[in-house]
Amino acid sequence: MNIKSITFLLFVVISLVVSSCDNQSDCCALIDVDTRIHYVNAAGENLINSLEEFRESNIKVYFKNGEDFEYVYNSNLDSPNMHRVDEDPDGNLVLTVYPSNYYEGNRSTTLIELNNGVVDTLVGEFELGDNREICTKAWLNGVPMTDRYIQIER
Repeated sequence: MNIKSITFLLFVVISLVVSSCDNQSDCCALIDVDTRIHYVNAAGENLINSLEEFRESNIKVYFKNGEDFEYVYNSNLDSPNMHRVDEDPDGNLVLTVYPSNYYEGNRSTTLIELNNGVVDTLVGEFELGDNREICTKAWLNGVPMTDRYIQIER
């Protein structure tokens, strides 16, 4: 190999290394907003999926956008209806809701429709900044949630 070939090869390697480097300092977004609600009946038993009127399939989530509430469905998400039901270690069915990202200051309002007759209001307070969205406080029907969790009797 002659010096021109070595120089060219070195140039190609350095070019590949430099072009593969990402100069962007912000690599990740931190989104931590989920809230958890354990709905129970008067006997303390799981309400979700216990009766036809409280089936998970009936639940709808609406985001407050200005003065209007919009039904939310994002087909590209794992939970396109902005909620899911999970079983906790004790076998309780807990509704996880992802609150509205339409902010009024640092707060948002979300309606949770369990069925045509039962609607709850979730208000969240958020820490918003570059690449982060964190729900720091939440209230369900005006009652403070502890660590974004509440058990409510219906």
